Order: sequence, then C-alpha cells, then structure tokens
Amino acid sequence: TRRISRLKRAFLLFCLLFANSAPAAESWLTESSRYLEQLLKSNPDRLPELEQDAVLESYRSRHYKPLWSNEQGRLDRAYDLLHVIIKARDEGLEPSDYHLERLRKYWDSSGLGETVQLDLLLSAALYRYSNDVYSGRLVASEVDPDWHIKNDALDTKRLFAEVASKSSIAKRLKDLPPRHAGYQSLKQQLDHYRELAQQGGWPRFGWGPVLERDVQHDQVVLLRRRLKLTGDLVVDPFPDMDIYDRWIEEAVMRYQQRHGLEVDGKVGPQTRRSLNITVSERIRQIRINMERWRWLPRQLGKRYVVVNMTGFELYIMENGSAILSMPVIVGKAYRSTPTFSGLISYMEYNPYWTIPKKLVLEDIIPRQLRDSSYLTRKSIKVYRGWSNPREVDPKSVDWSKIDEERYPYWFRQEPGPKNALGSIKFLFSNPYAVYLHGTPDKHLFERVVRAFSSGCIRVKDPVRLASFLLYDGTREKEEVVLANIHLGTIQGITLPIAIPIYLVYWNAWVDEDGDMHFRHDIYGRDARLIELFGA
Repeated sequence: TRRISRLKRAFLLFCLLFANSAPAAESWLTESSRYLEQLLKSNPDRLPELEQDAVLESYRSRHYKPLWSNEQGRLDRAYDLLHVIIKARDEGLEPSDYHLERLRKYWDSSGLGETVQLDLLLSAALYRYSNDVYSGRLVASEVDPDWHIKNDALDTKRLFAEVASKSSIAKRLKDLPPRHAGYQSLKQQLDHYRELAQQGGWPRFGWGPVLERDVQHDQVVLLRRRLKLTGDLVVDPFPDMDIYDRWIEEAVMRYQQRHGLEVDGKVGPQTRRSLNITVSERIRQIRINMERWRWLPRQLGKRYVVVNMTGFELYIMENGSAILSMPVIVGKAYRSTPTFSGLISYMEYNPYWTIPKKLVLEDIIPRQLRDSSYLTRKSIKVYRGWSNPREVDPKSVDWSKIDEERYPYWFRQEPGPKNALGSIKFLFSNPYAVYLHGTPDKHLFERVVRAFSSGCIRVKDPVRLASFLLYDGTREKEEVVLANIHLGTIQGITLPIAIPIYLVYWNAWVDEDGDMHFRHDIYGRDARLIELFGA
C-alpha cells in the first residue's frame, strides 16, 4: 500500500507538471506568432529584406511561427547563422552588413518582443548574407558595364524552407560560397595577407638607384625583409648583408613573375612602384576578385576554356586542372575586350578577315592615306555591294572623302601569311563579334603587357589549341591540324562538342602551385568596384 501511495503521488505530480507546462509552451508560441504576424502585416518594410517574398512566404507557411527560437531559447540553427555572420570577413564580406550589432543586442534577451525582433533580424541577415556570398554583394552589370556573364541566382525560397526543416544549418551555410578552387585559394590568401597587415605590413622604398646584382646599398637589407614577407626570398644565407647577391636576384625574379613585370632580376622604377603597393591595397584587390568569382556560374563545365585578360593567358580546364595554357593578346584599353561567356562550336582554317567598319574608318583608311600601297601590301581587297559584290581598285577611290556617312564599301583580307587572323579562327556565341584567332605578329607575345588587339583574342599557338578542341591534344593530332592548314583552302569545321569559354577579368589569383599573383588594372575596372564594395 505504501508503494501504491508513492506511485499515485508521482502520477499526480506528473499530471500537474504536464498541465502547467503545455499551456505555457502553447501560450509562448501563440503570443510570439501573433506578434510576428502583426509586425509583418502592419510594417513589412521594417527591414528591407523582410519585403522579400522568400522571407514573408517562409513566415506565412509556418503560420508566423518563429524560425530561430522556441520557448526554451535560441535554436541551434540560430547559433549556426550567428557564427557564419561573425566569420563573414573570411569571405571578404563585412559582418556589420548583416545586423551583427543588433543581433548581439537582442541575443541574450528573453522578453517576447526582443525574441521576435531577433527572429526578424536573423531572417533578414540570412537573406542578405546568403545572396551576397552566393551571387555577389553587388550587381555585376551595375558595377562593371563590361561584365556580361550571368550567374545563377540563389533559390532563396528553397533555402528558407530547408532552414526551417533542419535543426542545424552549418553545412548548408558552408555550401553557399563558391566551391571553385580559384575562390577558395583567394580566401586562404586573404587570411594570410590580413596576418601580414596585423604584423605591420611591409616596408616602403623611397627613391633610390636601380638595385641589381653586386650593387651595395642600404635598401638591399630592406629588400631582403620585403621579399621574405611575401615568400619570394626563401634561401638567404646572409640576411644582414647589404650587397645584392644572387639569392636576392632570384627572389626578385620570382616576385616580378608573380606580378606581371619584366623578369630581369633588377629593382627598377616599375618593380619599385609595385613593391610599394601596400598590404591593405593588396587585401582590397583580393576581396574584389573574390566578388568577381561570386559573379560566375557555379557550374563552369567539366571541360572549358578560360581567358584571363589581365594575365594575358588562356587555359583549357578539365576537372578543375589546367591541361593547356598559352599566352594571348587582348584588346587595347580604348577597345577593351568585354567580360562574357559563350560556346566554342566552330573553327575555320585559312580564314578570310572581313574587317569591321569601325576598324576600317579608324585604322585602315588612315594608313592607306599615308601609304597608297598599304591595302595591296596587306592583301586587303575592297568590294562594293553584298549580294553581287564588285571588286574596287583602291587607286580609284578618294579615301579622304570616306567617312561614317559615306561608306559604300566593305573590306576583306585574303587568307595567307599576312592575314591578321593567322591560320585558324575559333568562333563562339556572343553579340560582340569577338573570337579567338592566330596572328602573324608573333613577336608581340614576347611583351609582358599584351593589350594590342581591337577586342578579339589572339592566341600564340592556334594549332595546339585546335588539336585540344578537336582531338586529344597529342603531337599526332597537331600534325593533322597542320596538314589542313597547308592545304591552303578555307575550311569550316564544327567541333565534336561545343566547349564553354569564359573571358574573365581577374587581377588577383592563385596559380596551381599555390603562388599568389597580382596584375595591373589594365582597363580601369577596379576603381568603381572598390568604391561601391567599400573594400
């Protein structure tokens, strides 16, 4: 009987606790949901992100049930999001953009009003952060009018639905930034350069003579320190010596190669100016190029071509690694190559070059006026009419009277060794009349800065490129390509598989050896981005 009595008392106590706790929980949920509903219906622009359908729909579908808290306190997913916001600088973003201070203000509050405010702030932070880190903090076309690559928009409604269904969202948040190796490498370098900044950066060089092998100068010791900080000087047996030895020369050459400078091993005016760019400026450069990565599609293709304009280099990428690279020539500053993507699907052996009207007016006719034999020497023929073209003798035309309004002709350069397109032209879909092609001016590839074209991309080795696009890139296949060229006839070839191509503008990147590269802003596209990005 005593045991039965104890069981009765325990059962009554359980019933009493259950009777008291259930209404309390129900009361908290009812009150918080009612409060949320009133706020969102009466004042939906309380936070800009709360106007977004994805956020409102998330609350409506949950009958305005709080997303980040319950009657016992903050949910695990709230802690996951707060952690990511605190660490937003790792992605080159600013935690303050995601309401961090206000989140901290309400985080430890237990009142209903503060809890509801916190819930709205967390939802607003999730919306803004997820879109920023996934597809860019800024709209690419507004910041850079020459950027025409469209990325994939984040499905925010789906994201909020996923968040609402999971207790922990750490993995989902980790998957939001680009997974491209190029982005992840820049992220690591951003952390490294911030460490350098915290240590005081690197010394500046005042005026001084050209520093080169066997020169003795006080700045040599300073140079040693500078090159060690950026990992260019690895072996330094005489760290306090002020003589410019072979170890410094080799380190300077490594530095010059990483920065797109003439690799001569001497610290002349250009190298000196580059060495004096501060670590803070390099950090900004890394951050804005991380933003450019966020503007790219998440899936670039298993195999694709990428042309980096500031590096003057073309790569064929396969499964994330470069299987081919070669120097290229890009557009001049006043005829800059736009940033866009397309599909390489067609190529021509021994192509004609139908010269664009703008180039004829700005380049060809002025040269013909200076030299009456120019058109003939360059194998450029002049025609009148398109449906039934008639060749015109250049000597019969008064070229001084040809202008934008009076332009009855069209110009075509014949195939051959003088043709500006070289022996092969590679066509891909785009509205800018830009394509890849060879060139007879091979000597220009020896230049460090190669911005000489009228917008198209000149490739150093079109035969090798064709062998990779058509076949497997072996020497045997190069011989097949050469045989087609030597036939001397114009041939159009459709590629077996259309290959994506991306013309990009990166002036900070990490190569496959892990070395950090910086380049000059050849088209002046950084300034506006830095200004708006607040880097």
